[in-house]
Amino acid sequence: MKQTVLLFFSLFISILSYSQEIVNVVLVGDEGITEDIKKANAFIVVKKYPNSFQRLDYKFNQPLQKLRTYSDSTLTVLQGPSYEYAFMGWLLLSGNYKDNTKDGDWDTFNDTGKVILTEKYDMGVLIKTVNPDTLKKEKSIEYKDEKEATFKKGDSGWKSYLIKNLNGELAAKSYNGGTVRVAFRVNTDGKCVDAYLRKSVEFVLDEEALRIIETSPLWNPAFQNGKNVNAYRIQPITFVKQ
Repeated sequence: MKQTVLLFFSLFISILSYSQEIVNVVLVGDEGITEDIKKANAFIVVKKYPNSFQRLDYKFNQPLQKLRTYSDSTLTVLQGPSYEYAFMGWLLLSGNYKDNTKDGDWDTFNDTGKVILTEKYDMGVLIKTVNPDTLKKEKSIEYKDEKEATFKKGDSGWKSYLIKNLNGELAAKSYNGGTVRVAFRVNTDGKCVDAYLRKSVEFVLDEEALRIIETSPLWNPAFQNGKNVNAYRIQPITFVKQ
C-alpha cells in the first residue's frame, strides 16, 4: 500500500506541472477523509475553471468514479456536467445539473458506449423516459456543401501531433497503462472544447489524454448549409506500459 501511495504522489507532482487549475487534493481512507497517507486508498481532486469547479473521485490506480461540476468553491451548488463511470472505466451515466437539480437529457450507457436509456428532466422533474432503440430513425438531410471537421494538417498531421506531444513517460510510471477515450467538440471556430472521458483508465493518464485534446491546434470546422457547424469526435489514446 505504501508503495502504491508514493507512486501516486510522484505522478501527481508531474501532473501539477501543467494542470495549474488543480486547487485541492483530499485523501480518503476506509474511515473517511484522512491526512495519513498510509491510510488512504482513494482521493478527491478539485479543479478550478473560470466560471466553475469540478470534483473528481478516484480510487488509487483505478478509473474515475464520478465527476461533478459546481458553481461555487465550497462545492455545494451542482451546476453543469455530471458523469458516473462503471468499474472498468466506461462512462455509465451523463447529464447536467442546474441549481442542484437534474435538467435536460440524462443518458445511461452500456459497456460498448451505446446510449440505452435517456431520461428528460425539467428542473428536477422527470418528464419523459426514452429507449433509443424504439425511436423511429429520421432520414438525415444531406447538403451538397457539407464537409466534416478536419485537422488542418490532415489525418497524418493529427497522428503526428498526438505522438509528438503525448507524455509517454507517464505510461511507464502508471499502474497498468491502457486506452483512454476522450470525447470532444470541434466548435465553429475550429477549437477543441468540452472534452470529457468516455473511457477512464487512471488519473494521470486521463489528465494527459484530456490535456492533449484541450491544447490541440485549430481544426477546420465542419461546414453545412452555408455555415460552420459543431462536430463531435471520440479519440482513443493508448498508453503502453513497457
